[in-house]
Amino acid sequence: MSIQNKIILGTASFVGIMLLVGWIIINEPARMEVFTQQWEGRSIERGAELYLNNCYSCHAEDGLGLSGYAPALKNPMLFLEENPGKVANDQLRAMRAELNQLQRAIENYQADITLRAELLARRDAAPEGSEERQSIQMQLDEVDTRIRLFDPNTPQKIDELLPRIAEQEAKVEELRAQGWELNREPRLKELNWTGGLEAYLRSTLIAGRPTSGQLWNGNIMQAWGQEAGGPLRPDEIENLVAFIMNYREEALKLTPNDIRQGFKIASEGTVAADKEVLGAGVDVMALDLSGGDATAGQQKYTSFGCAACHSAPGGAAYNFSPTAGTYTRVENVRLRLDQFSGYTPEQYLAESILYPSRYIVPGGEAVQMPANYADQMDLQDLRDVIAYLSTYR
Repeated sequence: MSIQNKIILGTASFVGIMLLVGWIIINEPARMEVFTQQWEGRSIERGAELYLNNCYSCHAEDGLGLSGYAPALKNPMLFLEENPGKVANDQLRAMRAELNQLQRAIENYQADITLRAELLARRDAAPEGSEERQSIQMQLDEVDTRIRLFDPNTPQKIDELLPRIAEQEAKVEELRAQGWELNREPRLKELNWTGGLEAYLRSTLIAGRPTSGQLWNGNIMQAWGQEAGGPLRPDEIENLVAFIMNYREEALKLTPNDIRQGFKIASEGTVAADKEVLGAGVDVMALDLSGGDATAGQQKYTSFGCAACHSAPGGAAYNFSPTAGTYTRVENVRLRLDQFSGYTPEQYLAESILYPSRYIVPGGEAVQMPANYADQMDLQDLRDVIAYLSTYR
């Protein structure tokens, strides 16, 4: 083959390779998008199988919940960022407040007109140059200032506002009839959850909701993640999360009347009448924290709701630390900080339980952990929970 032919062949090969690479570059995003959609679709399909095998008996096959037993997951309040009923009602309250302000302005204006006439009569009757006349004149000047500041368009503003209020009242009543509660926040806001819906679903599936029996007639959602002693692998948990997230489009078209069971609000913890609780403001450093029972502490760790969050693996995806390794972290990390000089591990744990916002891990956020355990626990409760945590060295 001649040099000329080799050059032509090499040039043609190079051009062909560049065309192939260019074609791949142009089509790769579309190919990857299709691949991603297929992968997500398979994940949702596997999640559907897991849901039917493990979840439908409580949350119903269609995801609309079972009345008095478990809440709907295909639930608009799970996916919405704002409750339309509350938004509309807040707007109505603002309009009514504005109306009251305008009406008070007119009432005050009319009262000032009457008062001005009275002050003029009293001033004219007072002796010229007397202190009484000067005092009345000062009052009169103040009244005149208020009268000048009155907006003459106030009656017109009221006339314009009244039909808007009537329209908003009709809107609120329509939303109320659809089942929207006017004073409730969507689920994540109601729980003060800041980690996003997927993180909330993931942590709930992994750790379960041990205290849910108090809300659902003894029906407790167990821990499903292997990390918390459940049967499902991490990839299976992710498949379930994908399946529930796939409800979003349908759920946002529903109203609360379209589902069988909404979310319930957890009530504050109650204590027995004869229980001597620690009480708010108790000094941790003055407590004798020895003598705890780790076995009893494990039960109390669940009954007080600790396991619902802290049995998850923790890490960047969570707003809380895992139970595993708690005592070791306290000894090797927390107690080396200057602010905890003189603390024992037990005292640090006690303070973290009773006063969770006193120390925030650098880079972390203010916790949503209940701050009322001092009003629910007695000293033995605290000792037992700490004894249980001490087994995680």
